[in-house]
Formats: sequence, C-alpha cells, structure tokens
Amino acid sequence: MKDDIVDEKGNQVEKSAVLISRVFNPLYVTVPAVLAVALKVSSDILHGFLWWLLYITFGTLVPLIDLLIRMRLGKVGDFHVTKKEERTMPLLYNIGYMTIGVVLMALLGAPRAIVAAAVTSLFLVVISLLVNLRWKISLHAFGLFEIYTLLVLVFRSWSFVIYNGYMLVMLTAVCWARIYLKKHTPAQVMAGALGGIGLPLVVFWAFGLL
Repeated sequence: MKDDIVDEKGNQVEKSAVLISRVFNPLYVTVPAVLAVALKVSSDILHGFLWWLLYITFGTLVPLIDLLIRMRLGKVGDFHVTKKEERTMPLLYNIGYMTIGVVLMALLGAPRAIVAAAVTSLFLVVISLLVNLRWKISLHAFGLFEIYTLLVLVFRSWSFVIYNGYMLVMLTAVCWARIYLKKHTPAQVMAGALGGIGLPLVVFWAFGLL
C-alpha cells in the first residue's frame, strides 16, 4: 500500500515535470516576449506588430512547422528533440530560416533592438548546433534565459522582470524539470543558462545598445 502511494506521487511529479517542459518550451515563450520587445522599441503599435510578425514567422512558426514535419516523417523522435543525433538537421535548417528573417528586418529598417534580438536568437541556434556536435546543451535553459535577458536589456528595468515574477519561477521550474526527467545533466542546464545570459549581452554590446 505504501509503495503504491509512493509510485502515485512519483508519477504525479513526473507528469508535472513533463507539463512544465511542454508549456514553457522556448518556441512558445518567445511569442509574447518578442511582442513585448517589438511594441517597446517600435515607433507605433502597427509597426510593432509587423516586426513581431516577421520575427515570429521565421524564428518560431517556420521552424515549428519544419519540426512537426520531421516528427511526422519519423526523422525526429519527440517534440523536444531529445536525442542529440537528431538535432543537427533541424538546427541547420533553422539557421537558414532565421537568417532570412534577420536579413528582411535589416533591409526593411526594423529598429536596432529588434534586429539585435533576432541576431541573438540566430547565434543561439548556431552555437547550439556547434555544441551539439560534441555535447548536449539544454536548449530549454539556453532559450528561456536568453528571453529573460532580452527583456531586461530592452526594458532596462529589473522592476519589469520582477513585476512579472512568473519568469523567475518559470526558469527555475524548467531547469528542475529537465534535470528531473533526466533529459539533461545539471552541467548541461547550467551551460544553457549561462549562454542564455551571456549571448544577448555580447550581441547588444556589439550593436551599441548597452
């Protein structure tokens, strides 16, 4: 009887960890975060929505469709692309999609901050691809900490992020979930977190936005 109770609790914890990983996938969290950034740095709401749509199309929507097609064809085993050897081609194609988005934003005169954010995401995928050749970094941690840092850099106020304290809870919960589910080691999650913080700082500095 006691063992049954322990198993039931264990299953509930595992279900919670899986749910957290799914709901807070960086592909999803990027959508509202980039909208906030685009509206903040654009001259008006209409342009903000246009830059957001362009960013999301090549940075989220097209990569998501690509991933779903690969899953349907059996080239990728799961939505989180858990197996390291299955990550190379999706990441490589994502680099192409995102490069198109960055070039279009630059040519159409998007605000520097939104271009810098797009370049940051592009470099994140490039770094992830290179690291993936030898090691498995946590893309959840990498992507979510990048989003968190971008919000801080654009809004230039820790109070904005603190006010939306769910971000801190989300980051902690996702890191725990990836480790609990044995999808990543603590080192892989930590590497993703540090990369997600450091990369936006470097790119925004290069763009003269710090």
